[in-house]
Amino acid sequence: MKSFIALFAIALLPGCIAPLESPTSQDTLIVEQAYALCKGTADSSPEAMRLSESFVLGKNRNANYLEKTANDSYATDEQISDIHSYRTRLKICRAKAVEDLQTFDKEYATLVSDYFFEDDKITTDVVNKKIRIGEANRKVTKSEYYFSLKGYDIKEQRSSRY
Repeated sequence: MKSFIALFAIALLPGCIAPLESPTSQDTLIVEQAYALCKGTADSSPEAMRLSESFVLGKNRNANYLEKTANDSYATDEQISDIHSYRTRLKICRAKAVEDLQTFDKEYATLVSDYFFEDDKITTDVVNKKIRIGEANRKVTKSEYYFSLKGYDIKEQRSSRY
């Protein structure tokens, strides 16, 4: 199964699923799948579809990627309203995923939580017009890559233990 968008499904992070040898891999996969379904619903919302025209998110995250990362505009009032609506939906998915992971995989839950926190900081900067859309898209991409590598490190450490 393809892991997250941003990370967990995008989250859970691409390449961050616990290895099959891990005693928690099946539990992690179940949480990841539940998150992907929840996030998929949020990504299908009208707000997300509009946002995905300019932002690297949702089902159209890679469409016109270069244009999105070069976008020199600040978010419009309509986009900010859409961000709030989308994030409200997404927050529910994220909270449940982290809560569920905490019960059996605190290390991975911390990684996912840290990713969500970083993503929220970027979003806050967009909403407060501290950064432009293109910069936000580049930061999100960089953050996804960084946390994916961290997830891969966890996976590798676990593989060497089993």
